[in-house]
Amino acid sequence: MDSAEVTEPMTAAWAHYVNSNNLLNELRGLSKTYPFSSECLDEAKALVVRDPGSVRSWNYCWLVLVKIEKENLLTKHARALAFKASTWGGKRPTQAESDRLVNACVVEWTRALRQMLRHWDKPPSTTGA
Repeated sequence: MDSAEVTEPMTAAWAHYVNSNNLLNELRGLSKTYPFSSECLDEAKALVVRDPGSVRSWNYCWLVLVKIEKENLLTKHARALAFKASTWGGKRPTQAESDRLVNACVVEWTRALRQMLRHWDKPPSTTGA
């Protein structure tokens, strides 16, 4: 059995898992107090698709999770959430309230992200390295 016989079905399976919102649902299951940002996940997916280095792995899920971590997308999207008027129900938050929300989201989302990444003790690569 050659490598493509194994990696092509796995690549398709991981792409389906990510694109069918299963990854988002799992991340949200791990971040119940502050549900994981779908915008964060969407940005990471777009970054992976545009990244020529993404061919280094057949595991789209792993690539997306690592991209979130390396690009510091959790903080970016936690800040975006904290400054949305709809987050506060029309009330204007103080800087301290916004900062607390950002920190709480980053802590919970980081925990969820790391929980998912623990499934891979080494990067799933096309080269085996």
